[in-house]
Amino acid sequence: MTVHQQEPPSRYRFALETARALGRADGRLEAGLGVDPGPAPVGPWCRGLDPERFAALVWGTAGGDAPAGVVLNASLWYAQGFREAVAPAGTRQEDHPAVARHPSGSCPPPAGDGRSRAPAWRAVPRPRSEPT
Repeated sequence: MTVHQQEPPSRYRFALETARALGRADGRLEAGLGVDPGPAPVGPWCRGLDPERFAALVWGTAGGDAPAGVVLNASLWYAQGFREAVAPAGTRQEDHPAVARHPSGSCPPPAGDGRSRAPAWRAVPRPRSEPT
């Protein structure tokens, strides 16, 4: 394979990228309407379809039934694309690529009790100096 020839993306990756693109399209529409949807919910429904039907939509008709991985992950990729589209400028993931995020986006921060906490660097004790 030469430098100019690239292997086409796998069907699995293509299906997930399609789900993300659909999420972005729906998110842009939502943002264009000026509605503040709040946090994008991650749930079993995308475009009014349950996970199996949504996976079949993004998998297409040429390859039989969608694999289980597409059924499980397509809604998460859709939600990520939706969040990217409705995020205010400056807070989008592509604006801050070094920000660590859970890949599924399903791990919310702990609720806490409302009290102010010290920064994390203060919570770590300083190393003790060894006697010389």
